[in-house]
Amino acid sequence: MVWSYNLQEVFAERDLGIYIDSSLQPSKQCLEAAKRGNRVLGMIKRNFNFLKEDMGNYDSYVKTRSELEENQMKRYQWEQDQITHMKTYIARFGHGSAKLARQAQSKEKTLGKMVAGGLTEKVESDKTISFYFPDCGTVPPPVIMVQNVSFKYADDKPLIYKNIEFGLDLDSRVALVGPNGAGKSTLLKLIVGELVPTDGLIRKDSHLRIGRYHQHLQDLLDLDMSALNWMMKCFPNIKEIEEMRRIIGRYGLTGKQQVCPIRNLSDGQRCRVIFAWLAWSTPHMLLLDEPTNHLDIETIDALADAINEFTGGLVLVSHDFRLINQVAKEIWVCEHQTLTKWKGSILSYKQELKKKIMKENAKASSGER
Repeated sequence: MVWSYNLQEVFAERDLGIYIDSSLQPSKQCLEAAKRGNRVLGMIKRNFNFLKEDMGNYDSYVKTRSELEENQMKRYQWEQDQITHMKTYIARFGHGSAKLARQAQSKEKTLGKMVAGGLTEKVESDKTISFYFPDCGTVPPPVIMVQNVSFKYADDKPLIYKNIEFGLDLDSRVALVGPNGAGKSTLLKLIVGELVPTDGLIRKDSHLRIGRYHQHLQDLLDLDMSALNWMMKCFPNIKEIEEMRRIIGRYGLTGKQQVCPIRNLSDGQRCRVIFAWLAWSTPHMLLLDEPTNHLDIETIDALADAINEFTGGLVLVSHDFRLINQVAKEIWVCEHQTLTKWKGSILSYKQELKKKIMKENAKASSGER
């Protein structure tokens, strides 16, 4: 029997890996939908027997690839040294004495066999992506105070939050987790001021700059403009085009990608433009709502490195547990109209969810019987 799930709903509700570990039977369709992400690759390897046995997870792949490339580069350099030596010998002694000429001919044959057999290719380095959030300066704590806040979207709707209280400073590194519909994105909107509490107060320092990332930010982009011209328009204080080129280049957009119309860029490339814009707005507090959508693993790692170097605060909503594990110091669970600080790591939270899902699956299976 093959279990059937809408993977888009699975992504939206909980971490896909939990479902793969606890529920899904082998399915090539599932593999295709789940092919991106270290956590997914590692778990798919255990669950799909048609994958190569030595595939490993993404971290092992990176290590193995580095070792293979190092050996390949050594082999390439050795071959190039041999080729240079033989060509020099042939050119110098090919028309000399009979003995030296025979040796030159022998080396020429050896060289021909090497070329015919296929030479080792030179290792080409991948493009380096290095996200960067400029120094945001300081704001004295507390920068955000949420006091006895309750919220619902309409009078006839249930409360999303009831009497929640917490504070955020520039050293906060918080990840919000919980089931779909529990109010994670809603809380970010309340903090930034896009939504107003039904009851209670949210106090923010008057000098605080908040940078909120969400998927609809791409609507800000002028698709007929290039990334370079759009960023120059957004930051007129940057006068030199080459300086802006360097800024955008740090986010993995180079050459034609900087000057072609934004509509020609992929979703992932547009996300990088938005991150460049967000970073150079120099926020004190980052509110990131599912920032890894459309980003590959290398770009996600670059984002994590930039967040860890960032001097301001962070509130993150993400189903990417790998990213949470890289950047979050605190895990807050949004559920049952309140916020609860998780006492363990994101990995222990994930294990707890897995146990809960396996228990639900077992109960459902017994009910079907």
